[in-house]
Amino acid sequence: MKEVFLDKSFQVIVSDKTGGVSTGVYESLNLGLHVGDNLSHVQKNREIFASYFGANTKDLCFMEQVHGVLVVNAKRGETPKADALITNKRDLVLCVMSADCMGVILYDNDKKAVAAIHAGRKGAFANIVTNTILAMEREFGSKRENIHSFIGAGIKSCCYEIKDEVLKEAQKSFSWALHERWGRWFLNLPSIIKSQLITNGVKKIIYDDTCTCCDKNYFSYRRDGVCGRFATGVKIL
Repeated sequence: MKEVFLDKSFQVIVSDKTGGVSTGVYESLNLGLHVGDNLSHVQKNREIFASYFGANTKDLCFMEQVHGVLVVNAKRGETPKADALITNKRDLVLCVMSADCMGVILYDNDKKAVAAIHAGRKGAFANIVTNTILAMEREFGSKRENIHSFIGAGIKSCCYEIKDEVLKEAQKSFSWALHERWGRWFLNLPSIIKSQLITNGVKKIIYDDTCTCCDKNYFSYRRDGVCGRFATGVKIL
């Protein structure tokens, strides 16, 4: 587990593969219910994750992530089809699952509101960051200059090779985030997310430069195929 100190009013914890009870390709702290792991193992792993927040599993708010741009106001006991959750409730832990995609946290110390964003390639290309900031403005009265951010571990340009239609789309809209090596093209996904944050007036950006495909302490779909999911969670204190 990695605890990230963003602000005294918010707790952010990023899990890794260690400290859980799952076995095989899901070893050990898999938090994903949808990947084929033993469900009782996942439930125990979620209890372990919740304990780091001084919470229990009913306080954890997960999403059924669909690589879209829908932002939902989190509610206890619901798992919406969405890729970003927002809340101003202190008793909830917003969670985004990853196995290469970026978990992005937004927090507003003025309005005491937070967001957890699943920012994969599709979400980043469609600018889910802006959608989430707009939702925080609408729901909580947040002002962009008061919103800070954290970009968690994810696949980096050292490993994120893209081809065919994905490459064409990136060349059209995000050519500045592409790197060519040995006649192959690699995408710098964090740079797109950072750019969108900056464009929206977010001034403080904390960035974890860990590549999940390189670092075997994290689950990586690109590296392993069938695998578990780690999580980035945020709670208002």
